[in-house]
Amino acid sequence: MTRRNRWCFVALAALLVIAADWGWVQRDRDRPVRLGDPWHLLGSPRFKTLQGKIQVTVFWGERSFSWEMELWADTDRSRVQFTLPFPDGPRQFVTFNLPEGTWVWLPFAKRALRYESGTLPTWHEMWQIRTDKMDLVKNNYTLQVMGRDRVAGRFCLVLELAPRAKGNPTRKLWVHPPIAFPLRVERYSPERQLEMRIAFTEVRIDEPLPLLILDPRVPPDWREEALPFQRQRLDLSRAHEVLGFLPLLPTWLPPGYVLEGAYAFGEYRWKVAHLVYTDGLNVISVFQHPIPRKRPFPPPPGGFGPRREPPKGPPPPPLLGKSPSAQAMFPQRVVVREVGNLLVVIVSEVTKEWLDRMADSLPSPVPGR
Repeated sequence: MTRRNRWCFVALAALLVIAADWGWVQRDRDRPVRLGDPWHLLGSPRFKTLQGKIQVTVFWGERSFSWEMELWADTDRSRVQFTLPFPDGPRQFVTFNLPEGTWVWLPFAKRALRYESGTLPTWHEMWQIRTDKMDLVKNNYTLQVMGRDRVAGRFCLVLELAPRAKGNPTRKLWVHPPIAFPLRVERYSPERQLEMRIAFTEVRIDEPLPLLILDPRVPPDWREEALPFQRQRLDLSRAHEVLGFLPLLPTWLPPGYVLEGAYAFGEYRWKVAHLVYTDGLNVISVFQHPIPRKRPFPPPPGGFGPRREPPKGPPPPPLLGKSPSAQAMFPQRVVVREVGNLLVVIVSEVTKEWLDRMADSLPSPVPGR
C-alpha cells in the first residue's frame, strides 16, 4: 500500500470506525435496576450541538492502544480531528461530514480530499447503536439498567445490551438521559473480554460552536482533490451486469441475522461486492471480488540470485504505539477464503466460529457466470 493510500485508509478507518429525568437509581454493577422501560433511552439523540474530547481505547490481551479525538457537531454537520503516532512523528487528521459531502484533511501533507457525492460514516456511528432497526434489536438483545455513574461530570444511567445468541458481543452504555445519547460505550467479546472503550473525557451540550469551525475552507497553500464516492446500492438481480460476476450468498446465517443490503464499489476495472448482514445492532460484512491473476515475484535488483518467494505464516500483529493499523484502532474478526474464482473476506465483531460457518456455507460459483 502506498503512503498516500495508507494516509487515506487510516483517516477513513477512523471513521468507520460513535429522556427525561428518570430519577435516582442505586448503582449496583451485579444486579439490574428496575426502572420502567429502558428502551426509551436508546431513541434518537436530542441535542442541538455537541462538542468535546473523546478517548478511544482498544484492548489486546494485556496490551492496549489509546487515541483521542476532538468533536464539534450540530444536528446534521460534524468536524472530528485527531492525532496518531507514526514512526516519523505524530500526524493530525481532520474530517468534515456535511450534507453536501465529506472532507478529509491531511494537514501533514497539506492536502484536502473532497468526496463529491455520498457520505462516509459519521462520528456517532462509532457508538454502533442504531435507532433505525430497534424492533430487530429488541428481538435479539435484552436491555437492563445496571446502575448510575458519571461521565465527564454528567449523570448517566448504565445500560447493558446482552445478546440472546451467545456468539455476539455484549455492550455497556453510559447514557445521559436528557439527550438520550451514550457518553461512554464498552464492547465485550463473546467470551466477555473487554475489547474497546469509547468515552467522552470532556463534553459541552447545546453551547454555541466556535465560529466557522464547521466550514471546510481549504488553506491557500494546500492541494485540493475531488474524489468520486464510488459506492452504490446493488440490485442482486442485476449483479452480473454491474460487477461482471455473481456474488455468492451464504446459505447459513447466525441466529437473528438478515440481509440488510448489497453494494458495489470500485472502479470499472476492479469491482467489489459488499453484502451487509445485521441483527439490528451488529453487522457482518461479506466482501467479494475475482481473484487477480498471480504474478511471480520479480528477481532481486540486477537480475542475480534466486527468485523471491512471498512471505509465509500469519500476518504480523498490528503496531501498537507506532503507526496504528485499522485493525488496531477498530478490532474485528476476519475470515478469508478462496471460493472458485472469487476471493471472499468476511469481517465482523461476532465469534470467528460463526464467520467460518458462513464461509463454509458459500455455494460454489456457477462456471461462466
